[in-house]
Amino acid sequence: MKRTMITAFSVVLAGCLILAIASNAQDPKQALQQKVAAFKQSTAENQKALYQYSWIENTQLSLKGEVKSTKIESCRYGPDGKVQKTPLTAPPEKKAMRGLKKKVVEKKTDEMKDYMERVVSLIHRYVPPPPELIKADVAGGNASLSPQGPGAIQLQFKNFVKNGDVVSITLDTAAKSIRQLKVDTYLDEEKDKVNLAVDFQTLPDGTNYAANKNLNVTAKKIVVNIAGSNYQKLAQ
Repeated sequence: MKRTMITAFSVVLAGCLILAIASNAQDPKQALQQKVAAFKQSTAENQKALYQYSWIENTQLSLKGEVKSTKIESCRYGPDGKVQKTPLTAPPEKKAMRGLKKKVVEKKTDEMKDYMERVVSLIHRYVPPPPELIKADVAGGNASLSPQGPGAIQLQFKNFVKNGDVVSITLDTAAKSIRQLKVDTYLDEEKDKVNLAVDFQTLPDGTNYAANKNLNVTAKKIVVNIAGSNYQKLAQ
């Protein structure tokens, strides 16, 4: 999931915005064709720009307000287009356990792992937002566009994947880039809330990237925060 966020957010979400806005144009078919062509070009350019950078990623996992793990990694794209990560911190030492306590801890760990895998699978249904779902929301009257202060607008989709969920995307109208993405959803029941917030920043050359990602799994009181920083252009 973390790799998907960094790799796809800035290039695919912008395209989804374009597709949705195009659907409300006076001549939807012609406007859509023009916007898709422009999107393909901007996607290729932005992706190419991201490949020229390395960055530092700090991942922190908290349970019930207590930080349980922190890891720092150096990241860059490899020849295959996938993010390569090099640990900059040593993994935490595992406490030796045995007997009944060991079995109880292992059981809880397995249950939590299964739960978080389901959360990750759910998030993948939203990120990046499927263009066909955006179009469906626009057609069904579940999409809205509203100003968000000077130079910003927010595109909001309701009942996107599940009844009662909300996806909100804030766009910088001047820079034509994403400022923030929010997903408010749930697993099986609404009490099993899952919230994702992604804040974007722009590098000096105009490249857009996901600077901070915060995943809040309310039912299990788990918070995962992933911060990207120190973007540096690689030597040519």
